[in-house]
Amino acid sequence: MQKMLRKCGVILALLSAVGSAPASAETMRVTLLGTGTPILNINRFGISVLVEAGTQKLLFDAGRGVAMRLHQRQVPLRDISAVFISLLNSDHITGLPDLYATAPLPTDDGRLKTPMTLFGPDGIDNVARGIELMFKDQNRMRMLEGEVVEPATHIHAKRVEPGIVYEKEGVRVSAFLIEHGHVKPDFGYRIEYGGHAIVITDDTTYSENLVAHSKHADLMVQSVAIGSRALERAAPDYVNHFYGYLASPESAGRILSEAKPKLAVFAHISLYSRSDIPRATVDELRERVQAAYPGNFVIGEDLMTFDINDHGVTRAPYSPEVRQQEPRT
Repeated sequence: MQKMLRKCGVILALLSAVGSAPASAETMRVTLLGTGTPILNINRFGISVLVEAGTQKLLFDAGRGVAMRLHQRQVPLRDISAVFISLLNSDHITGLPDLYATAPLPTDDGRLKTPMTLFGPDGIDNVARGIELMFKDQNRMRMLEGEVVEPATHIHAKRVEPGIVYEKEGVRVSAFLIEHGHVKPDFGYRIEYGGHAIVITDDTTYSENLVAHSKHADLMVQSVAIGSRALERAAPDYVNHFYGYLASPESAGRILSEAKPKLAVFAHISLYSRSDIPRATVDELRERVQAAYPGNFVIGEDLMTFDINDHGVTRAPYSPEVRQQEPRT
């Protein structure tokens, strides 16, 4: 028993070190803050991916719980350089109000002194102005109390078009169109730094444009949707409806086979069910992807971290328990 406890202590120490140590100047670090969808799941918060490259800390989508996950990773909210939204569905933006309201507060995670920088598709300005309006009276009271400075009450919203959308200190972010049924536009993002590339695609199914912009990435963060075989047999119309705009395990396998990333990780994982038919298991998801894709991939979990550098792509030690833990100081 004592040996097991010592082993658990070592694992937790490693996890704490991953959360607190910054990425080196030559390394890009990717943290899956949330891997979920609108489907409520206490183990999978809303979709959000943190990319750390050089001095930049870039947030891709801001689903529910994003501020809490940043806190767990010991990344102060004030340090986020920019936020990039792929599409305006609720599960990609519900964490934004919390991020906006909490970052300026006089706390260890807060003390933001400048406006939030927010990139997104057509309509992103409506999101920004709506959040500012929501917190207008709160901001007034906080400023009277000396808890918030006026510049931090603003959001600088920038509409995304295909092409390079952000370039700073050697970090380049490019946007490209992906397919998500009637939801248009929907963007994927390619992040390049130090001769390496990360591709992040959220809600999407197969498209040639997706593959073209994802070729030979070091790490590809790919969405996937699955109904169990039992659900597919019992309710084919229901399952085929969401497979029409989300990548099934087989479609995801095709995307990865053509894009050929060094490593793929699944996030934004839609696990569909019915009252009498439970969600597919992770094992079924893994088996079905493996049948379509022979390459390396990981089924993502909240707070998994990956480092990308000249030595390759490395996944940090991970234990699911970290999702429920307060960070160590």
